[in-house]
Amino acid sequence: MVRPRSGDKDQALVDAAISLFLEKGVKGTTVQDIAKKAGLAVGTVYTYFKDKGEIVRRVAFAFAERHHAFAKEILESRKKPLSKLNAYLLGFYDMWQPFGENQKGPMELAEAVFRWAPETPEIAEREFLNTLEAILKEAKQEGARIDRPEEEARWIAISTASFFPLAGTPFKRPMGESYSREDLKGLLTWLGRKLSG
Repeated sequence: MVRPRSGDKDQALVDAAISLFLEKGVKGTTVQDIAKKAGLAVGTVYTYFKDKGEIVRRVAFAFAERHHAFAKEILESRKKPLSKLNAYLLGFYDMWQPFGENQKGPMELAEAVFRWAPETPEIAEREFLNTLEAILKEAKQEGARIDRPEEEARWIAISTASFFPLAGTPFKRPMGESYSREDLKGLLTWLGRKLSG
């Protein structure tokens, strides 16, 4: 296994932890497993993290950082606002999928995040709403049929929420089935017609 350079160790540990937590669950993953997957000595893990709870916390914040970087990239792109909306929601769908699966690993990770990083779901929600609002404000400036971007961002968030469940959380789907990426694309096509028509 290739050993990461010193500056890459934190990222290697986080990436290893995410992969193992999703695959084996938090309880089934040891610090030794994380070290081995990252190509580092166990002692090195403890120079970055005092325990598994701190690793879970860092994993939760790593996801928030990735979401923020992705949202920033979309907002700064030269795409038209409705293309930004599609790219953001579909990209977020792809990013979120592993965390929404109702399998042991994702369910344990969700439970651990609520225990050791309870503020991170709210951070994600705020980022999501702020990004939608920024896109809709831009669309309004370009003539889209948007009256109140803040309110309409909330409605889009509510209408797309069923595509982003967190593993293990009680979540009834209105139509009693799982929604796919194709369903989200269909919703976005319909929404695009409504906003630009």
